[in-house]
Amino acid sequence: MSDVTRQDSDLLSIVSIFHYVLGGFQMLFSLIGLVYVAMGILMASGAMESSSGNPPPAEMGWVFGAVGVVFVLVFITMGILTIRTGINISKRRRRTFCIVIDSILCMIVPFGTIVGVFGLVLLTKPENAEEFQG
Repeated sequence: MSDVTRQDSDLLSIVSIFHYVLGGFQMLFSLIGLVYVAMGILMASGAMESSSGNPPPAEMGWVFGAVGVVFVLVFITMGILTIRTGINISKRRRRTFCIVIDSILCMIVPFGTIVGVFGLVLLTKPENAEEFQG
């Protein structure tokens, strides 16, 4: 194994760790959606009525709840896919899957962009492509 290949192998291991960390933070970030779900439940049940004015309509509560559920599901799914990408990179499998997920991660500014670009640079190198085929 040459020095360049050993260095790239070490960098791929570091990128896989970055994917684990980012995936964990994405799943942690998804908990913010639970605030919207709770607000939606409170609005829909009428618990947000005040003595000074009109309460929000119950339909607004359902909208808040739905937005919260979608938010949680999207970020949990992205967290799981990001962690799965880290596992695949560490085991040197499913290179195309890793490239697709890293491309999607580029849209999550700023940390997803950093991890995604770093992963794409390493995964598209021809010498690293050979390592994924073996």
